[in-house]
Amino acid sequence: MTRAAVLSASALTGFTVANAATAAPATPPNTIEELIVTAQKREESAQTVPIALTALSGESLERQGVVGFQDLGTQVPSLRFGSGVTGGENVITLRGIGSQNTTSGGDSPVAYNLDGVYLARTTSVDPEFFDIDRIEVLRGPQGTLYGRNSVGGSVNVITRHPTPEFAAHADAMIGNYDARIFRGWVNVPITTQGDFQMSGRLAAVSAEHDPYQKNLFDGPGAPHNGDAQDFWMVRGELLFKFSPRADFLLIASTSWNGAPAATKTRWELAPGRYVGALPYLTDPRQVRKNSPEDLDQRNHYVSGTFTYDFGPATFTSVTGYAYGSWRQSNDPDASELTLANNPYWTLRQFQWSEEVRLASNTPDRPLKWIVGAFYFKEKASQTFQFFDTGLNSTTPFTDNFIFTNGGDFKTTSWAPFGQIDYDLAKTSVGIPLTVTLGLRYTKDTKKGFDFLNFELPRVPFVLPASKSFDRSWNQTTGKFGLSYQANPQLLIYANASKGYLSGGGLVGNFPGIYQPEKVKAYEAGFKSTVLDRRLLINGAIYRQEITDMQVFVQDITGSRIDNAGRAHVNGLELEAIATPADGLRLNASLTYTEAKYDSYVTIDNRFATAAPGCDPVTRLCDFAGHRLVQTPKYTFDVGAQYTFNTSFGQITPRVDVFASGDLFFLSANSPFDRQGAYTLTNANVTWRDPTGRYSVEAFVRNAFDKDVISNDGLQSNTLGGGFGLDNYTYYPPRTFGVRVGVDF
Repeated sequence: MTRAAVLSASALTGFTVANAATAAPATPPNTIEELIVTAQKREESAQTVPIALTALSGESLERQGVVGFQDLGTQVPSLRFGSGVTGGENVITLRGIGSQNTTSGGDSPVAYNLDGVYLARTTSVDPEFFDIDRIEVLRGPQGTLYGRNSVGGSVNVITRHPTPEFAAHADAMIGNYDARIFRGWVNVPITTQGDFQMSGRLAAVSAEHDPYQKNLFDGPGAPHNGDAQDFWMVRGELLFKFSPRADFLLIASTSWNGAPAATKTRWELAPGRYVGALPYLTDPRQVRKNSPEDLDQRNHYVSGTFTYDFGPATFTSVTGYAYGSWRQSNDPDASELTLANNPYWTLRQFQWSEEVRLASNTPDRPLKWIVGAFYFKEKASQTFQFFDTGLNSTTPFTDNFIFTNGGDFKTTSWAPFGQIDYDLAKTSVGIPLTVTLGLRYTKDTKKGFDFLNFELPRVPFVLPASKSFDRSWNQTTGKFGLSYQANPQLLIYANASKGYLSGGGLVGNFPGIYQPEKVKAYEAGFKSTVLDRRLLINGAIYRQEITDMQVFVQDITGSRIDNAGRAHVNGLELEAIATPADGLRLNASLTYTEAKYDSYVTIDNRFATAAPGCDPVTRLCDFAGHRLVQTPKYTFDVGAQYTFNTSFGQITPRVDVFASGDLFFLSANSPFDRQGAYTLTNANVTWRDPTGRYSVEAFVRNAFDKDVISNDGLQSNTLGGGFGLDNYTYYPPRTFGVRVGVDF
């Protein structure tokens, strides 16, 4: 119970709750445990790692209602997750840095790693966390040890690995919207022969619930699955321990997701409504759609990690392979009329990566070092079609069009890297000051072929276009840091780092190639644990300076990537955890963020005639001073739980409250693409029997049923009568249920 509640809202400590295999020696009851993390690719005490990170254990994820990736934003400061406005893609934003370019030629500026393997596509993000050891979120540019496209930070998911003891678990959950989730894992010792040991672990999830969005139209082709869930996952792991010095971990998983995101086209925002007086439903979760919306998303993953301890150093090799495919359709006008249709968007992707590294293993010496090399290869193919029937357009001849594009992107990336830490406390100087220096050189190459066909059936007219491309970029990034261990309870640190996001391409858009994004970051912080480990207070301040920021523009006449001139992010992150009495645990975190464009001139067809700073002739708009997207000025969360020990078991009620300031989804910062300030409340109560074998949890999430926009995009010019319509997705409404579990 202590492990499960240690950190419900870490801010930047790296202080986490892991399972017993990674925990430090036992601490007195109801004190804050200091745990081991691998944020710097070696096992270290979290409170001595001088970087901004949050880590949450699998137990904490479940207790705090973190079902999948989208819930992490309520527990990890400066992190926000948005569902795509057309289907299965995802948008991750960290410390003001994110991108909605989810096409095959784009890259997320927040790296996602599964058991040490970098996964390039955001479609790989797991919607249902289960049998997870911990999640570590590193904030700010990770330009040395992680490197590839971690300009905003890195999210590292570490699953639970096999152990030499037999254990098993199964649970079942039922809830509103006819939710049914069945989960289980089993850990089996397979063989032991001398020093050789072999263990296996198998985990599986089946998750379903009815749609959160209700379609009131029942005519032909009407979809009734918006924001439903139909997901399953199976993951197997084998751990081979050849000797006390050498081991090999093999992981394979497969998953399927068959439920599309629910989109809501905001017809009431357009100055010119549909000529046939199309009715608008004010309820954000009600629509009248007549075109199919489907999703068929498959992900397959294999990795192998070999480790050998030479004594003075440890060698590690991480090999990863992933294959993913998805096909979706969408009703873009979200009406019972066939104004427009997106019959398909397909994506197929495979990747292969290899990382080797050698890390020193001499803790008594002042010099600690790690060197390595990384290689990555990816091929991604995409096709997309959108057609407008012209029923809502007054433009003759050009009102009916068919837009088809696609292409193949091949990416190759390689990078040597290294980092050294020199601890003056272990020299004759005797000062508890550690100096850190890290460097990484990255070479990225993208090449391939893409096409665009634009048809005007009423003319008739077809504009075919295609191009091949072969572009390369290279960049040196790194880090310089100082950390001062003032006493065993207080660490003070300061870092300067540089990050780099590869250039890329927007498939089937001409010109589609854009340049890399670069970030310089400066940060100072502290980590402290006082009052006999009953109070933890940590904090950091930072500044990020961004050049050539990759801004995805979903204009009413098409899409493109702008390399915005300059932007900055200034931020403050604080957190506290307290255990003032036995059984009681309190936590709170606070962030304040100022994120703005310093210089950004672009074409904006939606506001060219009305918005301040826009020229109605050239359609150029100056967005300097506008806020960066998906970044609220403040967030605050607080959690509390109390454990009652009774003769019939432990009862633990818990409440978590998350509050966010307003935010914008588009660079124009208009009232149409804004989510106002909001508050979300989750609560649960858990009973565990005296033996610790059986458990029952009752929960409610989003208790006050708030309608919060997850993401926003624009529909085409013709649909909006020359204005463009906002297209929203939403976070889940109020959900509640009961989960029953048993351990074997």
